[in-house]
Amino acid sequence: MRPTHPIVLITGASSGFGEAIARLLAARGCHLALGARRVERVENLAKELSEAHGVPVFAGFVDTRSTESVNGFVTASAEALGGLHVVVANAGLSRGLDRLDSVLEEDWEAMLHTNVEGVIRTVKASLPLVRKSGWGHIFFIGSTAGHSVYEGAAAYCASKSAVRAIAQTLRLELCGEPIRVTSVDPGMAETEFSLVRFRDAEKAATVYKGVEPLRAEDVAECIRWSLELPDHVNIDEMLVKCRDQASNTKVHRRA
Repeated sequence: MRPTHPIVLITGASSGFGEAIARLLAARGCHLALGARRVERVENLAKELSEAHGVPVFAGFVDTRSTESVNGFVTASAEALGGLHVVVANAGLSRGLDRLDSVLEEDWEAMLHTNVEGVIRTVKASLPLVRKSGWGHIFFIGSTAGHSVYEGAAAYCASKSAVRAIAQTLRLELCGEPIRVTSVDPGMAETEFSLVRFRDAEKAATVYKGVEPLRAEDVAECIRWSLELPDHVNIDEMLVKCRDQASNTKVHRRA
């Protein structure tokens, strides 16, 4: 049975998509477990949302590159909130826009460790608790980069293609169980994404120049809508782009 107040675990909840998802779901009455490496930010967010919406919100440190860290956060979240129903494997990043012959090892390692291994760790640790609850939904935050490649992003595209494959595989493995699986795959979205990628605020700003990109709140709405659909409806994959972006390589920019 669908719980009145689903318990939702979100990784990478200190900013961007994760923070926006937390804000929207708290307003819908969900109980939340918010994890990030920037623990002070999620603790402040947890306090704000709990006071604003009167829902329990647990916050804790999690580094999805560490199995021990993920397992500890998931266990602590379930103990604090009394279980787990929904997982949003959101933590991820992009580093640089270097071609394959010049990409830095530290950059592609960071992307693969976080975007792929971190997702597997999060789902593996959470799934037994979701199964125990008897009703659930697993969300992956993918990317248009998992659907089509572009120059200078070999490792990032590879990582998001892997996320798409993981989501599709889990959908097959959970068929017949009361757990839905959804991958939300955004295109250009103005968050801290480009700032992390380029480590340069001015350069990051040029990515969205002349474009009206997606906002974090748009992606959060995709999560809310998929979650609140009737239980027999599963949105397997949602490819979401702003109107100005036709593909990863075709974008309309205003003067």
